[in-house]
Amino acid sequence: MAFKNGRLKCPHCRCFRVRTIEKRYYCLKCRKKFSLYSNSWLKHIKLPLEGFAALLECWLEGASVADASNHLKLSRPTVYRYYRLFRLNIVKSADFKPRNSIQVDEAYFGRFKKQANYYHGRMTYRVQDKTCVFGMICPETKQLFTRVVQAKPGATIKQIIREQVSTAITVYSDKSYYYKYLDKTHRHYAMSHDYGFEYSQYIEACWSWMKRKLFKQYHHFTRKYASEYVQELTWRFNTRKDVKNPLDYLTKLT
Repeated sequence: MAFKNGRLKCPHCRCFRVRTIEKRYYCLKCRKKFSLYSNSWLKHIKLPLEGFAALLECWLEGASVADASNHLKLSRPTVYRYYRLFRLNIVKSADFKPRNSIQVDEAYFGRFKKQANYYHGRMTYRVQDKTCVFGMICPETKQLFTRVVQAKPGATIKQIIREQVSTAITVYSDKSYYYKYLDKTHRHYAMSHDYGFEYSQYIEACWSWMKRKLFKQYHHFTRKYASEYVQELTWRFNTRKDVKNPLDYLTKLT
């Protein structure tokens, strides 16, 4: 992308009058220095290309932060930083296009806050508030759609369903009050987990897969970065059968 017809062009002024100076490139027209990674999401990397590609491969394979740190001899904050760089630039959300029917459900992601609090002479632990995540999946297309819900889950969930799902699609859910009055706009069936498990088993399996993947790679996430982690887990689920080559992502510098 930096070279055009065998010649290097400046990313600032698009001029071909470029010279090599101090292991970088210098434009004679705008007098600015740049590298091959300028104007791309790789412009702030400080690792050599071999180590960067190896770290990208670890992230694509779902390796945990501890395993990548021990294997590549990097600190854990560095691995977290580059994992977040991959998450923000590689993860893409696909359009949700269901067929015939969907299964909807909500799950709660969070962690146990290991902070001791002393009340009346004894030590107790306080549980941190968990993040509500709403999900929809089509059993025919095997496509998952998720979104983090911050406040008023009932109104927000019904609004998401009305925006993303047409009225011709059958909606299966549990008997939660979040899906109350959904019959006014959609063909809605509220099933119990005891008697209608076959209508919600796929979405329940998705939650188990996502939580197991999260615990294996990151162990937990905070509410501040909840939407980023949920989007990554959704992307991993939708592309779990695709072959992920690190070189394919390195050539797509945007």
